[in-house]
Amino acid sequence: MAAEAKTLGQEVRSHAGWTMAAGVLLILAGILAISAPFIAALTITLFAGWAMIFAGVAQAIYAFKSKEGARGFIWELLLTILYVVAGLYLLMNPIPGLAVLTLMLGSILLAEAILLVIVAFRVRPAPGWGLWLFDAIVTLALALFILAKWPNNSVAILAAFLGVSMIWSGVSRLIFGGTVRAAIPRAA
Repeated sequence: MAAEAKTLGQEVRSHAGWTMAAGVLLILAGILAISAPFIAALTITLFAGWAMIFAGVAQAIYAFKSKEGARGFIWELLLTILYVVAGLYLLMNPIPGLAVLTLMLGSILLAEAILLVIVAFRVRPAPGWGLWLFDAIVTLALALFILAKWPNNSVAILAAFLGVSMIWSGVSRLIFGGTVRAAIPRAA
């Protein structure tokens, strides 16, 4: 007698335990990142350096495969060089790289806050526009906090962002896995 095929819900439920285990591991890794900020920040910097080098290689492949002509090829090649040089800088100078990454993070958050204010006032008086504005204010406060203490807070900021992100992802996975297990019945 052939076994019955599982429904999609039952298939998802069968993996809920692994989802919850991953959640626990992410929470532990997040706590470790916050507990050992220098190691976490250094890991982020080295990961960013390697990611930029791989992006440069991908960009080079695209440049040689692209049919944009000589002018497009030159721009693609310059972008390749920029990625690889920036990646190598981060790998060879991880401590100053920490400061650079933190400055970039603060600057991006500042730009995001400005854009969120613009969006909030453009959608006003639609329902929920105040949440956009609240998001802008929180993002602005975070950006100013990072930039006001830069570069002295680089290690702590990067480690905190990584740790909190991992903890939040872990909690999300635990909640999702538990919800799936409770909501979807076992296969008969």
